[in-house]
Amino acid sequence: MINTHITPGKLVATGAIVSELHYGPYSRDWWIFSDENAFYPIPLRLGLEIMLQLNRQPFIIRIVRHVHSPLQPGYICEGKGQSSGVVESASKAITSVYQSVFGTKTKYAGLSYLGLEQLDTVQKLLEGIIFRPFIIETENISIFVGCLGKIRSNTKVIGHNYSASLFYKYKGKQSVFFQCVDQNSFSITIYQNSQIIAVYKDISPNAVWRKTGILKSISGDTLFAMNHTITLQKLGQAVLLLQVSMPNECTLADWHDKTIMEHLFKFHLKKVASGSVEEWHQVFQNWAQQKSNIIELFTHIGKIYNSSHEFHERELRGWRAMFRAAGCTNITPREKEISNVEFWTNATNPEKDRETIANLYVGGFLNITIPSPADVFWNCFRDSYNVNPNGTDGKIHCRNP
Repeated sequence: MINTHITPGKLVATGAIVSELHYGPYSRDWWIFSDENAFYPIPLRLGLEIMLQLNRQPFIIRIVRHVHSPLQPGYICEGKGQSSGVVESASKAITSVYQSVFGTKTKYAGLSYLGLEQLDTVQKLLEGIIFRPFIIETENISIFVGCLGKIRSNTKVIGHNYSASLFYKYKGKQSVFFQCVDQNSFSITIYQNSQIIAVYKDISPNAVWRKTGILKSISGDTLFAMNHTITLQKLGQAVLLLQVSMPNECTLADWHDKTIMEHLFKFHLKKVASGSVEEWHQVFQNWAQQKSNIIELFTHIGKIYNSSHEFHERELRGWRAMFRAAGCTNITPREKEISNVEFWTNATNPEKDRETIANLYVGGFLNITIPSPADVFWNCFRDSYNVNPNGTDGKIHCRNP
């Protein structure tokens, strides 16, 4: 290998992170892994373009999908009117063009010349990335964990959509064993050249691996690596990051996000309100689905309680805090102390709904005054007397002392 006439690469286009590539069965091929630098792994983004100079002549190398295996990266090098076409490695792409242009047999180790270790390039390639795959070495097998699944802020358990892949032979050919967790189901999808060759499913890691007939001496639990020390450590870091980054407020657009809503429920309702997370979430789902932005507090939240439930002030304070945190506004025209109803809106601009309720109140269409016990007695007496001053049976009743 000769490297005397190469200027380190300069980033031309950052490219894109594609879920099915960078977190899919061939994730190993879309990241540069190294134990020597804390910045690694670094993604090889789809569409990434690097310009480097070979013998003081500019050449461009670009990352695309491989023609014959579209879930794996392909490399194209172009310069001086020559092109490598799509090949399987940066080394092959650079060497091919260099030899065509300069008529030599010089070979180059491709990725090492692209300048991907330069700090400004690393920062751009890692921009927007929250999770990076990691490698677990066990039983002489390298397992690439591409996704920890759905992370919840209140639990450190591997979740739905967890995935990990390993490379091994299947029916005599090098293959990818792509392991996934789907609710309570475990699956292994076997790929060769990006094509699905076989799919196995069962209720546990051990059971599904037994079906493959491969790697019988290693347990399925080990191969899935869900409970490996490194996996649990990464999961703990992800949970902590989620807790720190979780917003304490949201808007109507976030109500479908159970992770955000559960975080707010835990903060505002868990210690003060009866009911379950599912029931609390249903309160907001019903509100989001109705045509009007306006609800009446007691009527709306009362739907998840039985008819004998009595709201205590601490519980109501919790619900009001939850509503405010979820982007809602109290638009009741009178103060709570003299109101037996309470109107809220989930509108981004609440003024129109506030005016609507105020107009209904001024027009006498809303009765929102709590009568005192004395008022209740005298109003009932008055209504009864108005029916018949002689009593409801038409007779005057007197009781002797």
